[in-house]
Amino acid sequence: MLGVVALQQASAFSIFGPLEAFQTPTLDYGNRYYYHDGELGGPKNFGEGSRLNVPIVTYGYDSTFLEYFGTKGVAAIDGAIAIMNRLPVASQANLSGFLTQGNEVVNYTAGALNLADLKSTVMTILLEHMGLIGETHIWDLHDRVSVPPGGCLFEYSVINRNYDPVTYNPSAYVNGVQYTYSIWEGCSNGVQVADAIEQPADQTSPAQYAFTAVASGYGLQYGGFYLGITRDDMGGLKYLYRHNNYAYESLDSNSIALGSISAYSPVNPFGGFGATNGFQGILGGVEKITYVKVAYDSLIGTAFTPKRYSYTIPFVTNNTLKSLRVTRTIIRPDILFTAGDLDTNQVFPLTPTAYVRGFGYISNGIVSANNGVSSSVISPIETVTFNTVNNLYYNESPYFMDQTQFYRFPVFNWGSFDGSTNAPVLYPNGSSIASLEGQLLQGGPSITLGLYNPVSFTTNTTTTTGTIGQ
Repeated sequence: MLGVVALQQASAFSIFGPLEAFQTPTLDYGNRYYYHDGELGGPKNFGEGSRLNVPIVTYGYDSTFLEYFGTKGVAAIDGAIAIMNRLPVASQANLSGFLTQGNEVVNYTAGALNLADLKSTVMTILLEHMGLIGETHIWDLHDRVSVPPGGCLFEYSVINRNYDPVTYNPSAYVNGVQYTYSIWEGCSNGVQVADAIEQPADQTSPAQYAFTAVASGYGLQYGGFYLGITRDDMGGLKYLYRHNNYAYESLDSNSIALGSISAYSPVNPFGGFGATNGFQGILGGVEKITYVKVAYDSLIGTAFTPKRYSYTIPFVTNNTLKSLRVTRTIIRPDILFTAGDLDTNQVFPLTPTAYVRGFGYISNGIVSANNGVSSSVISPIETVTFNTVNNLYYNESPYFMDQTQFYRFPVFNWGSFDGSTNAPVLYPNGSSIASLEGQLLQGGPSITLGLYNPVSFTTNTTTTTGTIGQ
């Protein structure tokens, strides 16, 4: 019995939805200053998370993606989609079959070249779109007041919106790692910003230094790639998408509810109502999201042949569980992968923007009394744009004429790689390892490495010592 309790306490997940009234930028919600990132929602209380309520999500690529990433980029994203499609239906998921530690493997060649894995990045994007958020919201600030009023010291109220996938109780654990926090105070455009920054309670284990949940996104390092999703990622999906997780929801505008049928006799005539657009009702989870690639004639235009499919979803009416039959028509891929230069209009501090994504929420028309925002449905429509600015270097004045890499350093490059001895694939389409390695040494001395390191080499002005990988 003690063993079961220990196992339950060693895991948890966080869900999210539309920002609540207290979730402001000054408490580091939304446009997060500490993590230099924008989030599409905030962590939610138990029972208030948002999810998709369509079982099939289509995806495609436009010309900007195909021209930059080519067929190998398509294969990388298709590989991420394949991993998601192999996940079990929510109610039947056995969490013990998923990794906690060791899910991220490092390819050291890719790491030395500052390569970000395209496939793993897309896995994080998909989990976010499904309603999960990672370890950076185990602890959050709810309120901050100055002490004394108008003074320079602060008191904080801290919340824990991270839930055990078995008991659903609040938890400080994710994938077996217990997290504590430190209060961080910073300044953004003259506005004081605060956040509760998560950190492992046990700093002695190297396995606990990085975030592990794929939904977090911040744990993926250069050269790292995911083998799949983790136990707590699947725990979150199991909670959100099981058929008996009922919530009052709306269907998206592309869906038409045709009527309800008996859950036990699917051939019975429809009852209750006719075809309804904008349907709202008490719906259960769809159990599993299946991603389907659709043709998108983006190289010769944006013509798209509308697609239509039908499905059923658990539906509660008059205290009776039935199945709601739905027909959905799409006029573009639900998820559209694109590419473009995102390194524009930068402000201090300069940070690389790997990608931007955007999806909306479908309101259920109910305003919660306690926080002003109720659970909503995540729209299946999303556009993901990957940064094509590479190869990008950041330089700090007044040392921009200094050729040492202390003041001139490369930022991320997109790549695809695994744990084999195969060389990483580099993007844009047609890039090669040799060309990137050459760029890393532009303006510097020519180095011949021997059997041992460190090695010394001499420039015209200085003598420098370096090691392989620097």
